[in-house]
Amino acid sequence: MLKFLPLLLFPLICFGQGTLTISSTEPTSDKWLLLTKSRQYISDNDSMNEHLVDLVKAFSVDSVLPSKSQRHRVAEAGWVISMFGYKWKALSMTKQKFVGTERDGIRVPSWPPHFTEYDVNFNLIPHTRKYIDFLWPGYVQKCEKNRFKRIKNLDEAPCVYPTTLENIDKYRLHCEITPPLDYVFMLNSKFYPCYRPNSSKEHYNIGTDYATFGMYGAFVADYNHTGGPELHPYEWIWWYDTHPDRLQEKSQTWFIGFMKEGSNRFRGWYPKKRPQVGQVSVPFVFDLKNDTLKITLEHLLHDTFKPEALSRLEGVPQSASDLNFTQRYFTIDNGDTRGKTIVFRTSNPIGGEALKTWFSELNLDKENNLLSGYLNLGVSVANLYNAKLSFE
Repeated sequence: MLKFLPLLLFPLICFGQGTLTISSTEPTSDKWLLLTKSRQYISDNDSMNEHLVDLVKAFSVDSVLPSKSQRHRVAEAGWVISMFGYKWKALSMTKQKFVGTERDGIRVPSWPPHFTEYDVNFNLIPHTRKYIDFLWPGYVQKCEKNRFKRIKNLDEAPCVYPTTLENIDKYRLHCEITPPLDYVFMLNSKFYPCYRPNSSKEHYNIGTDYATFGMYGAFVADYNHTGGPELHPYEWIWWYDTHPDRLQEKSQTWFIGFMKEGSNRFRGWYPKKRPQVGQVSVPFVFDLKNDTLKITLEHLLHDTFKPEALSRLEGVPQSASDLNFTQRYFTIDNGDTRGKTIVFRTSNPIGGEALKTWFSELNLDKENNLLSGYLNLGVSVANLYNAKLSFE
């Protein structure tokens, strides 16, 4: 029997194993319990979908804007028109998170770009009070300035506070980015719509023109138009999979994207040679009554990783793992028993120190036998990293 021992140990040696320690033993909160609901239930309720998507935490290390405004960069013309107020002005000097649901489907431009501008746009409307209140100051300043006198009645939406959701479609947040232009066609294929005639509804990863998204980026007023509030550019984008063809699937599946602005309009905020460094924390709930617990991370699209820059990301624990594996095992230690194991699989190993993962905020709900927490990804990349992440 002993001669077979090395073979029995081979998977452990090859793929590695870690131990996860529970940090709390509280009842699972209602928002986290949304992860136990069917995809159909989430798809049918925009506000519930937004509460769920809001559980994700995302940020970039360059979270503070170094200047109040940015302008178009078309030779001297950009500087001249900025003197007449045509510019983007920050509504917050720190980048912000927003969660909302599409009002009228994604808007993708035709190819080729106009100068360096090739914006992939969303109009998101909030159905939760948290993000209605976040967005409201943007409309206060827009209505006060009433640029070009476009607003004819200041006593109706969107110039009055929305106490109900009756006219919430008037309070949209315009979210834009020019993705890294070298990757537009691959993004369109692998991640989200970037090229006509594609749309949210037609795209395999979304499947509807009224999907719910979370985004993180610069919260600005666009005075190139009427001063409306925007998230421009957004850097992180994520959504929960509620594609109509996959509503019966049981896994908790997320799509995650991290991208640098690809135009030169915001070069004071996004220098071309500075890597994108940030972190996303994705929530999960495991039913410990199940025999198998699985995590699957599929790397959809990325460019050059920048390992030297990940040191700028604070809070990465020493126990964090790189992603240089196709399969790894994590044993859960709940304080009195061991043995329940999470199998973590990746689509392909990625070596180096530019991509790290770790667990945090693990909670054991003993009454319902549920394990909840976050899977964290720390990323340092030249321009973009996009992934699909599933828990089952």
